[in-house]
Formats: sequence, C-alpha cells, structure tokens
Amino acid sequence: MTTFFDLETANKTAGEILEVLNDKERVFAYLNENIFENIEDTEYLEAQRLRYIDTIKAHIERVGEDTVTWLLRAPGRLNAFLEYLDMCEGDHMSTTIDGDTPIAVSKRSDTMLSLANVNPLFQSENIDYLNALNDLKTKKIPSNLKDNWDNRTLMFPYANRKQGDWLNYLLSPYLRLLWEYDIDILGADITFGPSTIPYRAGVSSSSAVVVLSFLTMYITNKEIFPALTNSQVAALLGEAEWYVGTHGGANDQMTILFTPRNSISYNRHSQPILKSDALPFVSGVNVVLANSLWEANKSAGGNQSFNIRKDWILLGNIVMNMIIKEATKIIENGKAVGNWVEQMMQHNFTYYTHDTQISELNNTDNWKLISRNYHNLGSLSEDILGISVEAVEELITLLPVKLRPGEVKELLGYNDVKDVLAKYTKPRREIGGYHLRTAARFFCKENRIGHRLEKIFLEAHRRVLDNEITIDSNEYDAYRIEVGHLVDQLQDALMYDFRVSTAQLDLLLDIAKRGPGYLGGKLTGAGKGGCVSILVRESEAAQMCEYLEEEYYSKPEYFEQYRQILSDEMREHSKDSFEYAMAQERLNNLNKELTKTTHCRRVFFSKGASFLDF
Repeated sequence: MTTFFDLETANKTAGEILEVLNDKERVFAYLNENIFENIEDTEYLEAQRLRYIDTIKAHIERVGEDTVTWLLRAPGRLNAFLEYLDMCEGDHMSTTIDGDTPIAVSKRSDTMLSLANVNPLFQSENIDYLNALNDLKTKKIPSNLKDNWDNRTLMFPYANRKQGDWLNYLLSPYLRLLWEYDIDILGADITFGPSTIPYRAGVSSSSAVVVLSFLTMYITNKEIFPALTNSQVAALLGEAEWYVGTHGGANDQMTILFTPRNSISYNRHSQPILKSDALPFVSGVNVVLANSLWEANKSAGGNQSFNIRKDWILLGNIVMNMIIKEATKIIENGKAVGNWVEQMMQHNFTYYTHDTQISELNNTDNWKLISRNYHNLGSLSEDILGISVEAVEELITLLPVKLRPGEVKELLGYNDVKDVLAKYTKPRREIGGYHLRTAARFFCKENRIGHRLEKIFLEAHRRVLDNEITIDSNEYDAYRIEVGHLVDQLQDALMYDFRVSTAQLDLLLDIAKRGPGYLGGKLTGAGKGGCVSILVRESEAAQMCEYLEEEYYSKPEYFEQYRQILSDEMREHSKDSFEYAMAQERLNNLNKELTKTTHCRRVFFSKGASFLDF
C-alpha cells in the first residue's frame, strides 16, 4: 500500500489552482479518474468543482494569489457493515462516501494555526499548538497512573480549551505527534471550504478534520517529517483523537486515509501490523444515507456512552486474560480433569454463576488454541481462535454479565472504588456497571458476519469475472439478499448487545423496511443518533429517498421527543453553561434541517483523503 510519504505534490500558488479549477473539462476528468468511479452526472461534478473554487477563493482572501497552496479533501466514513472492532483488535469493515470536506493550506513561518471556515457555525481562530501542548503537559496527573498520552488525555481531555470546540480535533494530530517526536514543525494557514459530510451524524465528519489536520502538518513540514508507515499513521491519529475526550480506535482514520475508490476496506486491526484489504461491493445495490436528525454529539455528553463501552472492552479483555492464565496454570499442573473449568471459575471468580453447561472447554486442546490465538475481544471467533462455535460460546459465558465499580475493585485488587473511577468511566446510574458478556457476544457476532460478508463480496465478484454467473441472474441476486439480511442482523446486535441504537434510529429503520427496494439497514458510526445506511436495490434508490422524505421527514411528530429533550436540557442549565449552549445549538440545527427538502440520498463510494493535484 502506498503511503502519503511516497506522493509528490506540485507546488502551485493559490491563483494557479484557481485557474486550473476554471477548466471544467479538466476537473471533471480528474475527479472521475482519481476520486469517483466514472460519475456521468455532470451537475453533480459541477457542484464539486464549485465547492473547491469557493474554498480556494476564501483562502485567497486570506493569503493572496501568489502564496504556495495545497488543496485537500477528506471524505466521510461509512460503517455500512461492522462497528467498534478496531477498539478491541478485531477486523473492521467500512468505506468512504462522496461527501467530503475540502481545505486550502499554506505554510507559515511560526507555530500558529490560523483557521477559517466558510461555515459560520465554526468560528475562526489563531492557535499556537505549542501553548496547547504545554497546557496538557503541565497538568498534574495522579501518582497511581502512568504518565502517558492515554492517561493524560483520559484525565485532562482538551486541557484548558473549551469542551466541544471543533478546533480541538484539528489540534489533536499536532499534539500527538509532538508528544512522541521532538521536532520543530511550522504552522499553517488553513481555510475550510463548504463540506458535504453530514455533521454530527455518525459518518466521522470529526475524524475527517483530524485526517486533514495531519495531512496539513505533513505537507507543510515534509522535509523534517518522521518516516511513518500507514499503520503508524492510523494508530497515531486514532490516539490523537483521544485529546477531544473520546477514546476510540483507529478505524475511522485508517478508512478515511487509505480506502481506494469504489471499494470496501476490511481493516485488519487483528494483525501485528495494521493492514487493509480492498473488497469489491456487490453490483446492483446502492447505499442510501438517511439522517435521523438526532445528533450523535459526543462532545455534548455522548462521549460518556462511547467511553464506557470502551471500558466494557478493556475490562472484558482483562478478565478474559485472567481466565486464560488460570486455565493455563491448571493445565500445566496436571489438574485439568473432570468438570475442571466450572470448578476453576467457582473457586477463583466470585462473580461466576452456573448458567451454562461447560463441556467443550474441558478439552485442554481448546485452551492451548485459545492461549495462542486470543488477543482481545476482537478475537472471539471460531475462525480466529481455531476452536468450535460451541467452545467460543462457552468461553463467552465465563465472563460476568455485569461488573459494578465495587466489583471491579475486588476482582482487580484496587484499593478504593475511586481508583477504579479514575481509570474507567463512571456509570450514569448507581446500579450501573460494565457489561462484559454482552460486549463479548457482540464482537463474536460482528466477526462471524464480517467473515461471511467478505466471502460473499469476493465470491460474487470472482464468479462474474469467470462468466459463471451474471449480475442479472437469480444466483447473483441471492448474494444481494443475503448481504441485506446480514446487515439487519448487525443492527440487531447493535441494538440488543451493544445497546447503542436509539428509538429514533429504530423508527427510521422500521419505516425504511417498508420502503421500495429495501434489502437491509443499520446505524452507522458510534450510534446514539446520527445516520442510518440503507442497502437498496439500485433501480429503486431514488424511490426510497422520496419515500423517506414523505414517511419520515415530513412528520413533525417524529421529532417531538428530541425537541422536548433539548428544551428540558436548556431549562435545567444556566444560559452561560456549556450544556445550555450545546442544547440550543442542536435545537437550532434541528429546526434548520426540518426546513430543508432533502435529508437522504444515494451515496457513492469515493477515494479516501486526497491531495487534489489537478
């Protein structure tokens, strides 16, 4: 896989880029050859060209025509299939959409980031990233925690900056790189143009900003930039985003950076060196992206829900490793006889309740395979562990259904519950806790469905190339139908096992299921709001969009609950509080969105982040 460090980009002035953009035929050809898959809709291509022109013109107003400038774009990420697997060393499947954010960039001679955005929702600002790094480094970290990037960003997200500020995402790659490397990098003038990525909608508009910031940092400091592999870049950017307060994985950044056009990326986070395989998608199927209009706003409290699920993973992995270690010790001591697994659990793990008959795991050969092949909850698959389906299911039942903070303290040997809550996210409710078993079951289902989807994509593509079947045959259509059913199963797992769907998302999907050409659908992104991706027969994609506009978006009553929640938040907080401001902004966004006539559309699979070197 080519890295960005292998690319040569021409040094053009802003005026020269604008001149090229005025050549419509040249721009259309470039976009179809490099970004999209031969789009024939000239009105669509013209809309993209005009957005890029607006970006360069806005930049020229700031830096002039004669300043060396680069034009970049980063698309949104679409999890039309799997979710969360990057957070537990599992293989994740996603792609990039044609909606993107363009920026124009020029190098500065100081350490300032001078930022402007044509969208008035996002304020302009000048930031010295060295000051922001110093703010993070000078915070006092508890003595019982290791002083590293993970714990500092966990304890002091966004340091002294405002919670929810979009510029925190842009700062994060600079701070993460400088935390790791002692180099003197220069700042940049950055102008954000008109974005077509749905905002706070589960398609990683924020991660697109992180990627754009990284590429800015690279192109303006190319001569001194450390030699990083694609795997290192993706890991660095995944960790960079922890600065904003959400401790996620690296899949969004990996997908946005490296997905080829018109492809599905199967990102192998299970491998020692992160790699990505490009898969073909089934023909005759379109993805309709529909925004629920309920914002998936991590900055406004959604990060608690996101981070506590990461703790389900962290604690699940810790407990699983404890179980594997104990089983290995018993086997090595020659005491693995009879119903030894259940006896081990009852003797060493006080949470354990006998709710499943253990049989497969009494076979010590299974534990040898588990010990060798298990890495994290993303390993919970018979294909990865090398054991039977029944043995995997038994292994999952050895985990506790739920651990409360006090139980974590006892099991892991913390001195005080306060120490647990310093390391892990505090549950919202007093009776709340960390749901380890359902998390493990969720990832097991995701793995199984992901492996089946990969087989379908490759098999269908191969059989067509070999003239064994045609895309118009009933045999090929069976692949489309199965893919849709699998996506519906993924949504069920997100709803019941990982509990990140919402009534609003469920309502939108229930309506879509009755629509023309429906094959399958699920939420996309972290959940708790945002968009759903709906697989639809290509011939009926336009009708599905029209149907949803009529049956969902034109019904004011469907949005009353969300409106009431936001109104209640505003009443419960003072007008000068962050909570009030965010609730008001979200309410304004809802009202604005409901005045529009279009809320969903067919999406194209575009190339990942790109330097637009026309």
